[in-house]
Amino acid sequence: MAPKKKGKLIDWADDDHFSKDRSIFHIEHTTECPIFQVKADECLTFFQQRIPEREFQLIRNKNGKQVPREGAFEVRVSQNARTSEHLLWSGLNRGPPRRDKFPRYETLVSDVHRVLKKFYADKVVDLDEEEEDM
Repeated sequence: MAPKKKGKLIDWADDDHFSKDRSIFHIEHTTECPIFQVKADECLTFFQQRIPEREFQLIRNKNGKQVPREGAFEVRVSQNARTSEHLLWSGLNRGPPRRDKFPRYETLVSDVHRVLKKFYADKVVDLDEEEEDM
């Protein structure tokens, strides 16, 4: 069983914490092995660096309210805490080996852009523009 973290969990959808500029990564991951937690952190860090014009927050296992499925690693994204979640990756039926459970984050970038553009077209850099700059 994973150790419980001390401190109050934040409800990003409540009026005190809500921001339409904060997108949410919802990751369901098993706690059977620490690598699943590491990969969830890596996912958030990758997108924070890749799309710096957006603020991202990671919510794991519905803030501890969801018992993760065995071998689960699923990545969902929402425009903000009050919008629907969009499935980007499911590793449920993948592996062994365990490395197949995790996505290559680069392959998810276009899907994240697609989800964010639905509501924030003016705040998301177009992938074509980004490739021209490189």
